[in-house]
Amino acid sequence: MLSKLIPIGVALTVTMAVLSRFDVRQDTEIVVVVCGVASALYLAAAWLASSRPDTDRRALWLCLALALCMRAPLVPVEPTLSDDIYRYVWDGRIQGLGLNPYTAIPADPALAPLHTEVTRKMNHPALPTIYPPVAEWIFRGIAAVQPSVLVFKLAFVAFDILVIVLLRHWLTLTGKSPWLVLIYAWNPLVILEVAGSGHLDIIGVFFVTLSFVALARRATLVAAVALVAAIGVKFLPLVLVPLFWRKIRIRDAAIACVCGLAVAAPFALGEGSLPIGSLPTYLAKWRFNGLLYGVVESVWRTRWLAGMPVLAGLAVAWWQRRRPERDGRAPWAWPLFVAALLAPTIYPWYLLWLVPFVGALETLPLLVWTQSSLVTYYVWRMSASGAGWRLPWWATCVEFGTVTAAALWVIHRSRRRQTEVH
Repeated sequence: MLSKLIPIGVALTVTMAVLSRFDVRQDTEIVVVVCGVASALYLAAAWLASSRPDTDRRALWLCLALALCMRAPLVPVEPTLSDDIYRYVWDGRIQGLGLNPYTAIPADPALAPLHTEVTRKMNHPALPTIYPPVAEWIFRGIAAVQPSVLVFKLAFVAFDILVIVLLRHWLTLTGKSPWLVLIYAWNPLVILEVAGSGHLDIIGVFFVTLSFVALARRATLVAAVALVAAIGVKFLPLVLVPLFWRKIRIRDAAIACVCGLAVAAPFALGEGSLPIGSLPTYLAKWRFNGLLYGVVESVWRTRWLAGMPVLAGLAVAWWQRRRPERDGRAPWAWPLFVAALLAPTIYPWYLLWLVPFVGALETLPLLVWTQSSLVTYYVWRMSASGAGWRLPWWATCVEFGTVTAAALWVIHRSRRRQTEVH
């Protein structure tokens, strides 16, 4: 296995270095093609890592060193796949100046002197921030070191590395092959969206992974607080709450909720409103790549439809907690998957939350989605051509068609195994 994995790891490192040299807004086709090559290499590596585990620990450390090499070329370059990081820098910077990011409008002429060359690049300056309180506190802490894109990226990569450490620990704790950590560590989506674009989702991914590992170790208070922290970064992991039913004490849940309120309170005090910023505007107006949501919305248009992904995710989590566990990660993966699949907007980095929890056969379609979603980078070509912020039909077919094909293959493989057993 090692003789095949190392060359694949080197090739993946080369593809990341190549991608660091191109601007997706000008070289869209090249970026999409190279991403496709990276995904093919990665899926081959994931299959090798899960099929024939090697016992050589030094070889595993070499593969993890390659994971760092894959990230290195992307950290110093300006992000081109997304410009969200500029908003993070603004939010962190103005908090240090005593302003509330939930009420301060970046486009306000009175705040013009507070902008820097970096913060002037942010998107949607006419709206206040959309990010929950835990994310805001972390932005403030990073900006206190230096309000720059590079420092924010370095901080996010540090969280990324901590996720690798946690997953490696869980695999050891449960007696599983440590090589499975490469399914996360070598994932091109993770590398591009964290080291490349610097998306805050990795902070939430860290907290939800910490919650997962803590629950496995029966450290229930840590698990509860970490889940609340993850929800305080983005609201998606709210769908995992049913998995904690009867697994943590009421006292732990109460302490975690109090911690969450304490973190949010400073942003609400004196303002008379909840710290949600432009979230209502986002839910009402933002639409991208939400295939299933668009179908439902065309039939039933109501403002309450925004709650559909959360309710569906909660229902799946409740069902998953009643199933016998074959792989402890799968019950966490499926609620996140369903909530993301039904969302009105699905950007590739939204799928970062899935990656720590895939690896078993049943979650193969989820793993495939983390790769097929990279084709959505083609939206930059559509935007540049004046077609608007939408995908061509073939990109949607590639993204969701490969996921469907993977799901059908898993169903066929499972039925075949059942037939062989009987």
